[in-house]
Amino acid sequence: MRLEDGLCYIVRERKPFLAYKLFESSLAEGVPGLCVTRQFPEKVREVFDLRDTRILWLSHTPGKDHHNPTSIGTLATVISSFIERYKKCVVLIDGLEYLVINNGFQQVLRFAEHINEQVMQSRSIVLIPISPSAFAEKELALLERNVEVVEQPILSVSLEKDFTTLIDQYR
Repeated sequence: MRLEDGLCYIVRERKPFLAYKLFESSLAEGVPGLCVTRQFPEKVREVFDLRDTRILWLSHTPGKDHHNPTSIGTLATVISSFIERYKKCVVLIDGLEYLVINNGFQQVLRFAEHINEQVMQSRSIVLIPISPSAFAEKELALLERNVEVVEQPILSVSLEKDFTTLIDQYR
């Protein structure tokens, strides 16, 4: 899948695998990246080839490159500065549901819209994986209104089911 510059993408998936693969693909093309995640950074690096990409961990635990999830305004500033600095970059924001828990939906929607406006004025790409079941239908509609939506390919879902069935046969 080819991502278009200047767009923000919501990637609909229960677990953020496709979003990380798209992020990894952009990094492989030499595009600078910033990863904001709720997952422990070392685990993310074990699974994906993120090279020397900066990872901000959404955590209440203080530390280097740890970002308090309630400081959503500061997070928006960090992401905006990164986009302004590189003009063409890729940003992955994994943990939108966690930001909603810590800040409320309205504030996170404003955050997402602000980031989307920054991206539209640049040649950058922002990937936001979300689990649709974590949001009410109205909230999902508001989040997806001004962005591109990527669904997990049906083929990979079918392959997962086939693979699971095959494993179950050998148990």
